[in-house]
Amino acid sequence: MRLAFAILCLLAAFAAAADQGSRPRIGLVLAGGGAKGSAHIGVLKVLEELRIPIDAIAGTSMGALVGGGYASGLGAAEMERAVTSVDWNQLFDDDPPRAEWPMRRKEQSLRPTFGFAVGRRDGEFRLPKGAISGQEVVLYLSELTKGAEGVAHFDQLPIPFRAVATDLETGEMVVIDQGPLPLAMRASMAVPGVFAPLETEDRIYVDGGLVRNLPVDIARAMGVDRLIVVKLDSTPPSREQLNTVLGSFGQMINFVFAQNEERSLAEIDPRRDILVRPQLGSIGPGDFNRGPEAIASGVEAARQVADQLAGLGLSPSDYAAWRAAVARRRQPIGHIDEIQVVGLERVSRDLFEPVVERHQGQPLDRQQLEDDLNRLYGRGDFERINYRVEREDGRNLLIVDAVEKAWGPGYLSFGLGLTSDFEGDSRFGLRATYRQTWINALGGEWLSTVNLGNEPELFSEFYQPLDRGRTLFVAPYVDWGKIPLSVFRGGNRIARYDIARARVGLDLGATLGRFAELRFGLLAGGADARLDTGTSLVPEDHFNETGIRSRLLYDTRDSGALARQGAYLMADLFAPLESLGADRQYFRTELQAGQALSSGPSTLALNLRAGSSFGDTMPYYNQFPLGGFLKLSGYANEQFRGNQYAFGSLVYQYQLTTLTPPLGKGLYLGGSLEVGRLWDVLEELNPSETRYGSSLFFGADTWLGPFYFGLGLSGDGDTTGYVILGKP
Repeated sequence: MRLAFAILCLLAAFAAAADQGSRPRIGLVLAGGGAKGSAHIGVLKVLEELRIPIDAIAGTSMGALVGGGYASGLGAAEMERAVTSVDWNQLFDDDPPRAEWPMRRKEQSLRPTFGFAVGRRDGEFRLPKGAISGQEVVLYLSELTKGAEGVAHFDQLPIPFRAVATDLETGEMVVIDQGPLPLAMRASMAVPGVFAPLETEDRIYVDGGLVRNLPVDIARAMGVDRLIVVKLDSTPPSREQLNTVLGSFGQMINFVFAQNEERSLAEIDPRRDILVRPQLGSIGPGDFNRGPEAIASGVEAARQVADQLAGLGLSPSDYAAWRAAVARRRQPIGHIDEIQVVGLERVSRDLFEPVVERHQGQPLDRQQLEDDLNRLYGRGDFERINYRVEREDGRNLLIVDAVEKAWGPGYLSFGLGLTSDFEGDSRFGLRATYRQTWINALGGEWLSTVNLGNEPELFSEFYQPLDRGRTLFVAPYVDWGKIPLSVFRGGNRIARYDIARARVGLDLGATLGRFAELRFGLLAGGADARLDTGTSLVPEDHFNETGIRSRLLYDTRDSGALARQGAYLMADLFAPLESLGADRQYFRTELQAGQALSSGPSTLALNLRAGSSFGDTMPYYNQFPLGGFLKLSGYANEQFRGNQYAFGSLVYQYQLTTLTPPLGKGLYLGGSLEVGRLWDVLEELNPSETRYGSSLFFGADTWLGPFYFGLGLSGDGDTTGYVILGKP
């Protein structure tokens, strides 16, 4: 019985080979066009319905993505699921989720800066290569082509394939026929200014559409007899769309693509080649959320030429034999024998040891590997971290390509802060932050921040890990700042003070896993309280504040501002000690906690805060404040102060829309209910009582930082407006 089955399989193979020799070889040409390229999948669906085999594929940009996936052995249905189920906004966001960032970066993000940084390397300032580095895209392409690992030349793929890219240095067309398939696809779709170019030792690659958006000649050179050419047509942009920077840039790119497409169209032989032209209408290169519409357009266009295509179809048995032959050529990786990390220059190889220990000698767990690599990428040191598999002497070698940022290791970023409660408290600031990384082999880092405005600040810290695992660190720092402080009696501002503070300190800290950090330190310094305007009910004085501080920070939130998921906990102790020279001894202890939960576009966040000086009387400027947006909305900013307090709020926000990275994360409408009380207060200013607040707001999580425009209603019936951008 087994012998008979083997003979039948052998006869089927001979039949398929004979059919291959008698039928014409068919090449498929897939044009570039961004999101419009999803239409290629619709064409593939019809080709499969008509049982048309494909013997070679040449693609550009999105055509390279679809073509590379199909060439690696995926069917049209699998390609459709891969393209329509992915979150393209997340795919184009290089950063992994904030919850996976190292604690050092989470802490820095609480002082938001713009969503890009200017790099400094070898004494020169450099700009990033593109708005999107493509970290998530490369990992996505690796998953898409997972049956093609270890293929040295693209002729060895289940279906021979070519990707077209442009050499940025020479402007020449580059036909990529070997190497890691995901990187070839990524190189072909590197739209200048949007995606960072893909750089290798020999070339710098950008989008192939600049030189050959419709690679007819490339496919014909692969030894095929007939071509199926898919050109993507769409409605020209409106004048309104052209009145934007992105619209003008997109149209300019369209002109370049159209010019070389005309040359390619002239190379089509109407006697033997078939042209398929999906009509995409208003679907643009960036409309990836309209993938199902684009696929439907591809189906419709292919069926319009079905009578021409039908002659290329095989019998059901012959087509099944061809599909089986394609499937047999797939070589998925089951086990990793060895891992090598290449490309490191400054970053310590020790960071990758956990990845090696977890995966070497184990079955390949792609999801876990991608999660591990994304956590490393979230440190901010890399342009991209991708992986590839090579077969060597019967062994599977996994190579991790860690490409460090070419514009580092120094990074200069800027931030803008503005708050106003329309009650006389307006604060603004322009922030510049410089971060020098990998000063030594253990990852020493120098961070300095300058803030200009009516809350000037100068902060500088040297962060030095003490072990290769970066679990222990020391952090000496200097901190100087000046803030305005208002004093209220009832609802009236009666005085304004300027509080200047200067400190020098040394912290000893420990990183507790991925989500927590503990610090304990000594500090020396003092504060000056000087009356600017009004009545001097609060004494002017200089206070020596030399003492100790401690802080535990736990943070799993997906955003430092408008979080939709995650928890936050901060326990903070500041204690000036007379034994160390302080003028007044007290223990200022504060606890803040929050939890955000989401279902669909709705988010509910619970926030709790409490603080105490344990019976000590603190200087007025250092007492716990309440009042202001989401801190008893409806009252003026920091209208109330006391030596003890408790506060809670319930915040609801509805996500109106997501923003396309790197512009931001989303736009929101929300509201809050708040309650708080202060004890041990200056009764002649504001008595101790329970107070209530509520708010309605519009919020945006953008590359400029968080933005709020809100209206607050106090329990006393007063209303106050708020505008907040970033952190002043």
